[in-house]
Amino acid sequence: MPAEATGAGRAPVPVAGPATFPGRITVRQRALNTVARAVSAEALGVPPAQVTVTLQDDRGRLGVSVVAPISVPDLDTVTPGDAGDSVLHRVRDAQAQIRAGTTRLTGYQVGQVDVRVSGARIGDDVRVR
Repeated sequence: MPAEATGAGRAPVPVAGPATFPGRITVRQRALNTVARAVSAEALGVPPAQVTVTLQDDRGRLGVSVVAPISVPDLDTVTPGDAGDSVLHRVRDAQAQIRAGTTRLTGYQVGQVDVRVSGARIGDDVRVR
């Protein structure tokens, strides 16, 4: 991937091994951003349109910054003791899912994943882990 795709001076380190076909594959920043946004939206339980993703170089890896709301259940529908994990625990899980999913789909190793929760998306159709 060219260095300009991450917006920094160095290109991310590819995860995949050597190419088995002649030629070159170039993944543009827009495609990487779209993948990271979709993975982040799924991990946080919100629509992709509510997610903002910024990519940057993280010492040769792909750094991902996410700003998005997080889904939470409607508290009127949750029974006592069944609220699930804390928001902090869910954000940590989302960071791991974003890192793994973006790496798997793009082939580039993801470094730091920063998640800033901008609000809550409340609904009774949301499943809390």
